[in-house]
Amino acid sequence: MTHNPASMNVLVLVNWFSAGHGEAERVVFPYLEHLGVPYTVVDVARDPWPERLADFALLIIGHRLLDPRGRRLAPSQRRAVLEAVEAGTGLVSFDPGFPEVGKRSPAASVENKAAETLEFADEGDEYIPFIRAERPHYITARHAPGEVLDLVSPIRVPSLTFGDAQVLVRAAGQPLVVASRLGQGRVVQWATLGWAHSRVLGPLAGLDDVLWRSLVWAARKPFALRGLAPLVTMRVDDVAGVGELWQQSPFYWTHDANRQGFKPWLGLFIYNLTERAVNELRDLIQRGLATGSPHAFGLLSRPGIEHPHFYDRSLVKRSGNEADEFPRRHGRPPYPADLDEFIFYDHLRGRPWPDDEAQRRLAAVDEWYRVHAPLPMSRCVIPHWGEFGTNTVEHVHERWRADLGEFTMDVDERFALRTPWLRLAPFRLHETPGTAAIDDRRRGKRPEYYADFVNLAGHRFFSCTTVIRDDAGYEWFPDNDVAATVGRGVRQLRRALDSMALAVLFTHETDHLYRIRPDAWAAEVEQTARGIAAYDPIYVTLDDGIRYVRATRTSRLRSCSFHPGGGEVEATFLGSADVPTHFYLFTEEGGEINSRLVQVPSFDGRTVVTAHIPPGGKRGQSL
Repeated sequence: MTHNPASMNVLVLVNWFSAGHGEAERVVFPYLEHLGVPYTVVDVARDPWPERLADFALLIIGHRLLDPRGRRLAPSQRRAVLEAVEAGTGLVSFDPGFPEVGKRSPAASVENKAAETLEFADEGDEYIPFIRAERPHYITARHAPGEVLDLVSPIRVPSLTFGDAQVLVRAAGQPLVVASRLGQGRVVQWATLGWAHSRVLGPLAGLDDVLWRSLVWAARKPFALRGLAPLVTMRVDDVAGVGELWQQSPFYWTHDANRQGFKPWLGLFIYNLTERAVNELRDLIQRGLATGSPHAFGLLSRPGIEHPHFYDRSLVKRSGNEADEFPRRHGRPPYPADLDEFIFYDHLRGRPWPDDEAQRRLAAVDEWYRVHAPLPMSRCVIPHWGEFGTNTVEHVHERWRADLGEFTMDVDERFALRTPWLRLAPFRLHETPGTAAIDDRRRGKRPEYYADFVNLAGHRFFSCTTVIRDDAGYEWFPDNDVAATVGRGVRQLRRALDSMALAVLFTHETDHLYRIRPDAWAAEVEQTARGIAAYDPIYVTLDDGIRYVRATRTSRLRSCSFHPGGGEVEATFLGSADVPTHFYLFTEEGGEINSRLVQVPSFDGRTVVTAHIPPGGKRGQSL
């Protein structure tokens, strides 16, 4: 008997002429691209209607008001949607009024009620029989019953039209996300996408997993999406190698992190590093346990830090707004007192260095690296305070061969309230930018995730940044309170992992790590790693993590099909990937959804990856 392959692809229905179409452009498509969903778009106002909706594993209604006056969809087309779902195709609708699969719920009788919080279903919510065995529900399984997310500003929540359904998330007491069955298929409806704007909640703020898990739960299995493997890394800025303050080796804290799997990227204050520190650093880098890049020339001194290798403020003579020069050991450039010495930008004056000064500073870095060779330099450059002058970019890109970074603002900009954040994918292309600085009033404390190419002074870099700014203010902020530090670290890493973003534990040595007792630090990294162990994290350097994310942007999962006779899934990828990546394969048995990562080799052009599903379909972990 011949078994025809079953499509595992997704169809998104939109209406270009609808007032709600912008939601698909601003929210739905960026999420689908971020998640690597193999989707096709049909504009019901202009495109031919698909011959068989049941050929798709999942249908998505891409925005509110898909067919507000009933003029774009014929009754037969509306019936076709419901018939496909009844036959087993999943449906996720971001239109609260479409489809009407039941009577209006009394719980949703109040129109457009303002909500200031989102609440996850607790034990008091009613569960319909077919879902009773699935508690906690797959869609909200990563949230505690009764958990509350505070919104930055309120949203209006329209009422939903749905039948016998389980309410998973509420807003102002009204259903925001509901799940139900229709025949052999599953339906998830969302009342609004208003939460997705950073003025309200936004990406990486606690609801991303509900969105992608609603797609997975509803879709006919097996189902696949590219997603992002659970990559975890660490970034430490302002690194001076000051472990000797605790009678330890300069980088003892890096070794403690390594023992738990972390492989830190180190933003180096190069002139603060002693020969002992450089030798230890070299060993870490050559063994693949860390990467490092020049961040700034160095730290003068800061209150509470006494170290013989920090600059002595007494060496600087003040003269008005200017300053005399430091001794020129190693060709050290001059810099004013009371500030760190910057490489890439004149932070004090808020402008790029003059061209000759910029080149002198870059030459001084080159000389330092020559003296300490061999010392591999990371391909990831992150200037101190994120400030990057145009006249330093070419040297960094061409001479240092750096093509990766964490860029949140444009070149020749100072890290200040007036400086807007960059408009880059996946989530910051369509919003009016907030400030790049850390400020609540201008959305500077919203979670930050970039994964996109950026042109800086005519040179192409890939920017990938994950900073959960709304948890502790800017970064991890570890200190001697072990429980509080672990709590922040686990929350921030989980937020990224739940959002399928590169998970980065981000902090600074000379602001935070140097103050932490060695025993407390060892406990903090150990317990933080234990707190995310259930995700089966893959620990990588920041360089490797960003290259992996870049490969998911230069290639895409174009289509997927299932051959039931042989239990084989064929996934077709287009584009190019210079490193191996993965995709998620979801199966279901007895109401339990499981997943596994399938490796995709590096390729250029097109590749087809085959995965085998054993009888019963249960193989992998619960994701």
